[in-house]
Amino acid sequence: MRAVITCALAMLITTQTGCAGARQTSSTQADPCADFEVQVETYWSAAIKAQALQHGGEIELEKRSGVVNKMDRISEDWVMMRTSVCKDHFVRALISKDEYAARVRCFDDRLERQRTLAQALAGEGELAAVEGAVNQLVAAPPSCQTHTASDPDPGDQP
Repeated sequence: MRAVITCALAMLITTQTGCAGARQTSSTQADPCADFEVQVETYWSAAIKAQALQHGGEIELEKRSGVVNKMDRISEDWVMMRTSVCKDHFVRALISKDEYAARVRCFDDRLERQRTLAQALAGEGELAAVEGAVNQLVAAPPSCQTHTASDPDPGDQP
């Protein structure tokens, strides 16, 4: 009898776990704007930051800390803007599929540039060169707008 109860409990737990997993997977699939934080972690994580900070002496550590803080801001901006443009397309229907694709390419290019800088910072890259490149990346507008100020908004056209 005890074996039957144990077997039944094991089946119940397995079934419940499987259903919970299916529910979690379907909710992630249902929301295309979820988990951008996870994506950015592959490019800029706590482990990468720690590796970047371990090089150099005390003065260089201060400079590296400043660069790391800027890289944190770039990551936060990427997640925020990527989520916003995703919702603009999928939830609010404010931008077209082509506009969405163009902005995603721009965001992903910025993230790839950050990955390259993170590798240089964590490796043997020259700090001054990395710092300059990070400053350029920070100075670039994070919005990835695909039209310029001289281009009219689609809603402004007659």
